[in-house]
Amino acid sequence: MAVIRKAILLAFLLLMISAGRAFADKQADFLKDLQTSSLSINTISSEFTQQSHIALFADVMESKGKFCFTRPDNLRWEYTEPFVSGFLIKGQQGLKWDGATKESTSFDTETSPEMAIISEQILAWTTMNIPWLQSLYFIKVTNYAPAVMELTPKSSKTKQFLSLIRIFFAPEATHLKSIELHEPGGDYTKIIFDNVLLNQKLAQETFLKK
Repeated sequence: MAVIRKAILLAFLLLMISAGRAFADKQADFLKDLQTSSLSINTISSEFTQQSHIALFADVMESKGKFCFTRPDNLRWEYTEPFVSGFLIKGQQGLKWDGATKESTSFDTETSPEMAIISEQILAWTTMNIPWLQSLYFIKVTNYAPAVMELTPKSSKTKQFLSLIRIFFAPEATHLKSIELHEPGGDYTKIIFDNVLLNQKLAQETFLKK
């Protein structure tokens, strides 16, 4: 009986190892295809709704805005309600503004670590820069149709303010449907993208402060 039990256990372990390898291969192929397909996207424009789920408040705080991107690194992210603010980046040079004070401030991503992190994150999600994401996060695809991907920070420093990023893709996996940024304490921010347009010509002034 002992021999039979060992044989069954060995067969089970081999089966688990085989299933694990199949899962890893499937995920690797998916990530490779995701990055390849993202290379065909040169421009993105979208509206977004940002929902902040904070335990201290009973109501979800909501804001709306617009997002534009042109490859390789032109980015505009602005809030339009209930307040007006935003930033734009062309390469390493950027400009941020606040509608309340009506002031604009120039910045350089090399000397502004906060803006560099924000812009890097948005550009990484937009272009699906998988090698860059894998250098900073453990990636797990939890669903394939439609695709859902979870990113867990590797850095203990990042884990202090970010515990998990959950990314939801549109059915064709051509772009993001929404993204959740979870904090260690349980609070999280969800950004939902609507009216997403791909590879449409964007006006040159899109990346100029209006």
